[in-house]
Amino acid sequence: MSKVQGRGSGWWRAAASPVVVAVVWELAVGAGLVRPSYLPPPSRLVARLTALMAGGDLWGHLLVTLGRLGASFVLAVVPAVAIGLALGMWRGVRLATEPILTAFYAIPKIALLPLVMLILGVGERSLVATAAITGFLQMIVSTMGGVLAVERTVLEAGQNYGATGWRLFRYVLFPSALPEIFTGMRIGLSLTLVLVIAVELTAAQEGLGAFLWNAGQTLAVDNLFCGFAVIGALGLVLTHGLDALGNLLMPWRERTSAALFA
Repeated sequence: MSKVQGRGSGWWRAAASPVVVAVVWELAVGAGLVRPSYLPPPSRLVARLTALMAGGDLWGHLLVTLGRLGASFVLAVVPAVAIGLALGMWRGVRLATEPILTAFYAIPKIALLPLVMLILGVGERSLVATAAITGFLQMIVSTMGGVLAVERTVLEAGQNYGATGWRLFRYVLFPSALPEIFTGMRIGLSLTLVLVIAVELTAAQEGLGAFLWNAGQTLAVDNLFCGFAVIGALGLVLTHGLDALGNLLMPWRERTSAALFA
Protein backbone atom coordinates (compact mmCIF):
# COMPACT_ATOMS: atom_id res chain seq x y z
CA MET A 1 0.00 0.00 0.00
CA SER A 2 1.34 3.44 -0.91
CA LYS A 3 1.92 6.13 1.68
CA VAL A 4 -0.95 8.20 0.26
CA GLN A 5 -3.31 5.22 0.47
CA GLY A 6 -2.20 4.57 4.05
CA ARG A 7 -2.96 8.15 5.04
CA GLY A 8 -6.37 8.01 3.40
CA SER A 9 -7.19 4.78 5.21
CA GLY A 10 -6.04 6.31 8.50
CA TRP A 11 -8.27 9.34 8.10
CA TRP A 12 -11.19 7.10 7.20
CA ARG A 13 -10.72 5.07 10.37
CA ALA A 14 -10.38 8.23 12.45
CA ALA A 15 -13.64 9.60 11.04
CA ALA A 16 -15.50 6.30 11.36
CA SER A 17 -14.60 5.48 14.96
CA PRO A 18 -16.81 8.18 16.58
CA VAL A 19 -19.72 7.05 14.42
CA VAL A 20 -19.24 3.44 15.57
CA VAL A 21 -19.11 4.54 19.22
CA ALA A 22 -22.28 6.61 18.78
CA VAL A 23 -24.15 3.71 17.14
CA VAL A 24 -23.14 1.25 19.87
CA TRP A 25 -24.05 3.83 22.53
CA GLU A 26 -27.48 4.39 20.94
CA LEU A 27 -28.16 0.66 20.69
CA ALA A 28 -27.06 0.05 24.29
CA VAL A 29 -29.48 2.68 25.58
CA GLY A 30 -32.27 1.39 23.34
CA ALA A 31 -31.74 -2.17 24.59
CA GLY A 32 -31.96 -1.03 28.21
CA LEU A 33 -28.34 -1.86 29.00
CA VAL A 34 -27.67 1.74 30.04
CA ARG A 35 -29.98 4.10 31.90
CA PRO A 36 -30.73 7.16 29.73
CA SER A 37 -30.96 9.32 32.83
CA TYR A 38 -27.23 8.74 33.37
CA LEU A 39 -26.09 8.27 29.79
CA PRO A 40 -28.50 9.94 27.35
CA PRO A 41 -28.54 8.49 23.82
CA PRO A 42 -26.66 10.41 21.11
CA SER A 43 -29.89 11.15 19.22
CA ARG A 44 -31.25 13.02 22.24
CA LEU A 45 -27.95 14.82 22.80
CA VAL A 46 -27.78 16.00 19.18
CA ALA A 47 -31.26 17.47 19.53
CA ARG A 48 -30.34 19.16 22.81
CA LEU A 49 -27.05 20.51 21.45
CA THR A 50 -28.86 21.92 18.42
CA ALA A 51 -31.37 23.65 20.70
CA LEU A 52 -28.60 25.10 22.89
CA MET A 53 -26.73 26.41 19.86
CA ALA A 54 -29.88 27.85 18.34
CA GLY A 55 -30.76 29.58 21.60
CA GLY A 56 -27.35 31.26 21.70
CA ASP A 57 -26.60 30.45 25.34
CA LEU A 58 -23.89 27.90 24.60
CA TRP A 59 -22.33 30.15 21.95
CA GLY A 60 -21.91 32.86 24.56
CA HIS A 61 -20.11 30.51 26.94
CA LEU A 62 -17.94 29.21 24.10
CA LEU A 63 -16.85 32.71 23.07
CA VAL A 64 -15.93 33.59 26.66
CA THR A 65 -13.82 30.43 26.95
CA LEU A 66 -12.12 31.12 23.60
CA GLY A 67 -11.24 34.64 24.75
CA ARG A 68 -9.69 33.37 27.97
CA LEU A 69 -7.87 30.58 26.14
CA GLY A 70 -6.38 32.97 23.58
CA ALA A 71 -5.22 35.43 26.24
CA SER A 72 -3.77 32.66 28.44
CA PHE A 73 -1.95 30.99 25.55
CA VAL A 74 -0.35 34.21 24.32
CA LEU A 75 0.60 35.11 27.88
CA ALA A 76 2.30 31.72 28.22
CA VAL A 77 3.94 31.14 24.84
CA VAL A 78 5.94 34.35 24.37
CA PRO A 79 7.97 34.31 27.62
CA ALA A 80 8.10 30.49 27.72
CA VAL A 81 9.83 30.18 24.35
CA ALA A 82 12.32 32.94 25.25
CA ILE A 83 13.13 31.37 28.63
CA GLY A 84 13.34 27.86 27.15
CA LEU A 85 15.80 29.03 24.50
CA ALA A 86 17.94 30.72 27.15
CA LEU A 87 17.94 27.63 29.37
CA GLY A 88 18.86 25.42 26.45
CA MET A 89 21.77 27.62 25.33
CA TRP A 90 23.29 28.52 28.69
CA ARG A 91 24.17 25.58 30.90
CA GLY A 92 24.82 27.63 34.03
CA VAL A 93 21.38 29.24 33.91
CA ARG A 94 19.78 25.85 33.25
CA LEU A 95 21.47 24.18 36.22
CA ALA A 96 20.46 27.04 38.52
CA THR A 97 16.84 27.10 37.33
CA GLU A 98 16.01 23.42 36.80
CA PRO A 99 15.29 22.53 40.48
CA ILE A 100 12.85 25.45 40.76
CA LEU A 101 11.06 24.47 37.55
CA THR A 102 10.85 20.82 38.60
CA ALA A 103 9.38 21.65 42.01
CA PHE A 104 6.95 24.20 40.57
CA TYR A 105 5.84 21.77 37.85
CA ALA A 106 4.69 19.28 40.50
CA ILE A 107 2.22 21.73 42.09
CA PRO A 108 -1.39 21.41 40.83
CA LYS A 109 -1.83 24.72 39.03
CA ILE A 110 -5.49 25.14 39.95
CA ALA A 111 -4.30 25.22 43.60
CA LEU A 112 -2.47 28.46 42.78
CA LEU A 113 -5.71 30.29 41.96
CA PRO A 114 -6.24 31.65 45.52
CA LEU A 115 -2.65 32.97 45.60
CA VAL A 116 -3.00 34.55 42.16
CA MET A 117 -6.25 36.18 43.29
CA LEU A 118 -4.49 37.62 46.32
CA ILE A 119 -1.85 39.15 44.04
CA LEU A 120 -3.96 40.24 41.06
CA GLY A 121 -7.35 40.55 42.70
CA VAL A 122 -10.57 38.69 42.03
CA GLY A 123 -11.45 38.96 38.35
CA GLU A 124 -10.55 38.09 34.79
CA ARG A 125 -6.80 38.74 35.19
CA SER A 126 -6.51 36.06 37.86
CA LEU A 127 -8.38 33.49 35.77
CA VAL A 128 -6.24 34.13 32.70
CA ALA A 129 -2.95 34.16 34.63
CA THR A 130 -3.74 30.89 36.44
CA ALA A 131 -4.76 29.18 33.21
CA ALA A 132 -1.48 30.25 31.57
CA ILE A 133 0.83 28.69 34.17
CA THR A 134 0.71 25.03 33.10
CA GLY A 135 1.18 25.76 29.40
CA PHE A 136 3.97 28.18 30.30
CA LEU A 137 5.94 25.51 32.15
CA GLN A 138 5.34 22.86 29.49
CA MET A 139 6.54 25.14 26.70
CA ILE A 140 9.69 26.06 28.65
CA VAL A 141 10.56 22.38 29.06
CA SER A 142 9.84 21.51 25.41
CA THR A 143 11.77 24.49 24.05
CA MET A 144 14.74 23.75 26.27
CA GLY A 145 14.64 20.10 25.18
CA GLY A 146 14.50 21.13 21.55
CA VAL A 147 17.66 23.22 21.90
CA LEU A 148 19.50 20.47 23.78
CA ALA A 149 18.46 17.91 21.14
CA VAL A 150 20.19 19.80 18.30
CA GLU A 151 23.09 17.61 17.19
CA ARG A 152 26.58 19.03 17.55
CA THR A 153 27.36 18.04 13.96
CA VAL A 154 24.57 20.34 12.77
CA LEU A 155 26.03 23.26 14.71
CA GLU A 156 29.53 22.48 13.46
CA ALA A 157 28.26 22.35 9.87
CA GLY A 158 26.71 25.79 10.32
CA GLN A 159 29.92 27.16 11.78
CA ASN A 160 31.91 25.72 8.89
CA TYR A 161 29.71 27.72 6.53
CA GLY A 162 30.45 30.90 8.46
CA ALA A 163 27.41 31.04 10.74
CA THR A 164 28.33 32.40 14.17
CA GLY A 165 26.53 34.26 16.93
CA TRP A 166 23.13 35.55 15.87
CA ARG A 167 23.39 33.97 12.40
CA LEU A 168 24.07 30.55 13.94
CA PHE A 169 21.05 30.97 16.20
CA ARG A 170 18.74 32.24 13.45
CA TYR A 171 19.65 29.86 10.65
CA VAL A 172 20.73 26.70 12.48
CA LEU A 173 19.82 26.45 16.15
CA PHE A 174 16.31 27.91 16.13
CA PRO A 175 15.06 26.07 12.99
CA SER A 176 16.45 22.81 14.36
CA ALA A 177 14.66 23.30 17.68
CA LEU A 178 11.41 24.56 16.11
CA PRO A 179 9.70 21.14 15.77
CA GLU A 180 10.13 20.52 19.52
CA ILE A 181 8.95 24.05 20.24
CA PHE A 182 5.77 23.39 18.26
CA THR A 183 5.28 20.09 20.07
CA GLY A 184 5.47 22.00 23.35
CA MET A 185 3.01 24.58 22.01
CA ARG A 186 0.60 21.84 21.02
CA ILE A 187 0.74 20.20 24.45
CA GLY A 188 0.73 23.60 26.14
CA LEU A 189 -2.41 24.66 24.25
CA SER A 190 -4.23 21.52 25.39
CA LEU A 191 -3.10 22.01 28.99
CA THR A 192 -4.13 25.66 28.87
CA LEU A 193 -7.61 24.66 27.70
CA VAL A 194 -7.85 22.22 30.61
CA LEU A 195 -6.86 24.95 33.08
CA VAL A 196 -9.27 27.47 31.54
CA ILE A 197 -12.14 25.01 32.05
CA ALA A 198 -10.91 24.27 35.58
CA VAL A 199 -10.78 27.93 36.65
CA GLU A 200 -14.19 28.51 35.09
CA LEU A 201 -15.57 25.59 37.09
CA THR A 202 -14.06 27.09 40.24
CA ALA A 203 -14.45 30.84 40.03
CA ALA A 204 -16.31 32.06 36.94
CA GLN A 205 -19.89 32.94 36.07
CA GLU A 206 -19.43 32.51 32.31
CA GLY A 207 -17.56 30.11 30.07
CA LEU A 208 -17.85 26.42 29.25
CA GLY A 209 -16.57 25.46 32.71
CA ALA A 210 -19.29 27.56 34.36
CA PHE A 211 -21.83 26.00 31.97
CA LEU A 212 -20.75 22.53 33.14
CA TRP A 213 -20.93 23.58 36.78
CA ASN A 214 -24.46 24.94 36.40
CA ALA A 215 -25.54 21.79 34.54
CA GLY A 216 -24.18 19.60 37.31
CA GLN A 217 -25.79 21.67 40.05
CA THR A 218 -29.20 21.45 38.34
CA LEU A 219 -28.77 17.77 37.37
CA ALA A 220 -29.11 18.69 33.68
CA VAL A 221 -27.32 15.60 32.37
CA ASP A 222 -28.03 16.41 28.71
CA ASN A 223 -26.37 19.80 29.13
CA LEU A 224 -23.37 18.17 30.79
CA PHE A 225 -22.76 15.86 27.85
CA CYS A 226 -23.31 18.68 25.36
CA GLY A 227 -20.67 20.72 27.21
CA PHE A 228 -18.26 17.78 27.11
CA ALA A 229 -18.84 17.42 23.36
CA VAL A 230 -18.17 21.10 22.68
CA ILE A 231 -14.98 21.10 24.78
CA GLY A 232 -13.74 17.94 23.05
CA ALA A 233 -14.48 19.37 19.61
CA LEU A 234 -12.75 22.62 20.54
CA GLY A 235 -9.62 20.77 21.65
CA LEU A 236 -9.61 18.72 18.45
CA VAL A 237 -9.96 21.75 16.18
CA LEU A 238 -7.31 23.78 17.99
CA THR A 239 -4.79 20.92 18.09
CA HIS A 240 -5.15 20.10 14.40
CA GLY A 241 -5.09 23.80 13.55
CA LEU A 242 -1.77 24.22 15.34
CA ASP A 243 -0.46 21.09 13.62
CA ALA A 244 -1.43 22.54 10.23
CA LEU A 245 0.36 25.79 11.08
CA GLY A 246 3.46 23.84 12.08
CA ASN A 247 3.41 21.86 8.83
CA LEU A 248 3.14 25.13 6.91
CA LEU A 249 5.99 26.83 8.74
CA MET A 250 8.24 23.77 8.83
CA PRO A 251 8.00 21.96 5.48
CA TRP A 252 11.24 20.13 6.26
CA ARG A 253 9.75 18.11 9.10
CA GLU A 254 7.54 15.06 8.77
CA ARG A 255 3.93 16.19 8.70
CA THR A 256 2.40 15.58 12.11
CA SER A 257 -1.07 14.62 10.94
CA ALA A 258 0.33 12.28 8.33
CA ALA A 259 2.50 10.60 10.93
CA LEU A 260 -0.48 10.05 13.19
CA PHE A 261 -2.67 8.51 10.52
CA ALA A 262 -0.14 6.79 8.26
